[in-house]
Amino acid sequence: MRWCVFGIAVGTFCSAQVWSPPPTEMVFQAMQQELQRALQGLRLEGAPAPYYIEYRLQYRSALVARAVLGELIELTEHPQVTLTVGVRIGTPEMDNTNVATGSFLLFGGMSSRETYRQRSLPVELSDTLLRRELWLATDAAYKDAVEQYGQKLNLVRARMRRDTTPDFQLLSPAVLADTVAVPRFPRVYAERLCRELSALFRQYPEFTASAVGFEYLPLQTWYINTEGRRAVKTELFTGVEVVAFTQGLDGTPLADYYSVYVRTPAELPPLDSLKRAVVALAERLRQQQAASALEETYVGPVLFEGRAAGELIAQLLVPQLVVSREPLADRPFFTLRSQGLVRRLGTRILPEFLTLRAAPCQRFFESTSLVGSYCVDDEGMPAETVTVVERGVLRQLLSTRVPTRWTAGSNGHNRAGAPMAGVLEFLPDTASDVVERARLRQRLLQILQQRGLPYALIVRSVMNLNILQTILARTTLGKYPPFVREGTLPLLAVYRLFPDGREELLQPCDAVGLTVRSLRDIMAISRERLAYNYLAPAARPGSELPYLPVSLIVPDMVVDEVEVRPREGDVPQRPLVPPPFFQQ
Repeated sequence: MRWCVFGIAVGTFCSAQVWSPPPTEMVFQAMQQELQRALQGLRLEGAPAPYYIEYRLQYRSALVARAVLGELIELTEHPQVTLTVGVRIGTPEMDNTNVATGSFLLFGGMSSRETYRQRSLPVELSDTLLRRELWLATDAAYKDAVEQYGQKLNLVRARMRRDTTPDFQLLSPAVLADTVAVPRFPRVYAERLCRELSALFRQYPEFTASAVGFEYLPLQTWYINTEGRRAVKTELFTGVEVVAFTQGLDGTPLADYYSVYVRTPAELPPLDSLKRAVVALAERLRQQQAASALEETYVGPVLFEGRAAGELIAQLLVPQLVVSREPLADRPFFTLRSQGLVRRLGTRILPEFLTLRAAPCQRFFESTSLVGSYCVDDEGMPAETVTVVERGVLRQLLSTRVPTRWTAGSNGHNRAGAPMAGVLEFLPDTASDVVERARLRQRLLQILQQRGLPYALIVRSVMNLNILQTILARTTLGKYPPFVREGTLPLLAVYRLFPDGREELLQPCDAVGLTVRSLRDIMAISRERLAYNYLAPAARPGSELPYLPVSLIVPDMVVDEVEVRPREGDVPQRPLVPPPFFQQ
């Protein structure tokens, strides 16, 4: 096997990423043996035996590189094996799960005994080692389940329950597989990519901080339960992240980023293309140093283009499209604050010319790889295509196997232990509000002239929350605020559009007061759509990972009545001494 990545042929003789998962046959054999032993032998005096047990074993390999100004600051590759065990006692009508007390939440995970959620295992697994780890984790999970069950019974006796939805529903056996070959990527080219991209910032001595990161994270998952369901799947993820930070002439903190996420390293853009994107980022950030600030609050139509439209949907809508069971709790703060959009089912949340479909098994959109795609979820369920919104009306939500008042079963959207979207596609209608992308800007000018507004706004970049809270926070050492107020969309590349068609770049500002209701004010969209890959914060508590890859297929959007405010408050002083490097 040979690769042609970044325009350079790479032979298999190069030092490549380690990928050596345990054999599938051995994994399933060990799991099945320990399931049978647990069902037969797990029993505490006076406590019920398990009626359901599940195992999920995951093998991850991580090739990570980081560079600053052409100098490598990190280059690591390490595999990791983790085990998660779930045990249910009682009956499917009422068992130990879906309860939150001072000690436990859902399947526990706060045990003072052995860990059984995301338990770290030896990388070199044999049948003996794996069965030992399964034995210890299952024992701990069962003992915690007994305590949970007792606490839940006490809670139930002390109150009148309005929600009597069963805690679980058993299914028939099934065997599923979604595996692909895992490409091996030479670490030397991850190093080269980070060095060459980060070295471009040597041309910008006025930038206080910058960094480039690369990650290649293949993942293999084995799942089995006592129903006779088993699944094995492979997931691939590759990402490049670039951030830069500086200050305006008036001291305003300025930051921008570029990211590209694909499934395999071979799907990354060529190195020359990545360099052009980094230079474009740097030039825009340099221009913003002398750009005007928004003088006063703007309320009016805003055109979100490309990736900015993706972030608008990512932050306002995607976290709300899942449904979770609200646990029985002994303290109010353990209950979920929001059930997303469950109480809006059957009502209009988008314009009538928009339909939204969840298509988790879709691998590509046109030529773009979709990083959120998967065909088997983390409960061994097939990933179903779901029409979430039909002609503006909310029809379904994304669910797991945990029953709720609104969903009786799973539609295959358990990701890392909680419901989460994978691939979401907007399907424009043929209405007059759907126009060619080139005409959407003209549509905005028409609105501007009809209302007699002095200008409108075009947004081409919105800060991604994962970027903000991870690589940018580390790179700037917290100098760029890592937190965003709820309902606020941090706008990075904002342009003022005048009636004569002129555009003026502004300093970053914030769209405020945004909710899902704001999306009903989408006035027009482009017929053309963009595949936007990003890392999304977990939508619900209980997720085993803080961020998950999601793919959106979105058009450009004109949204009416958006309130945009300038950033206010004190700003830090600019550095008094120039940086110790400069390249003419």
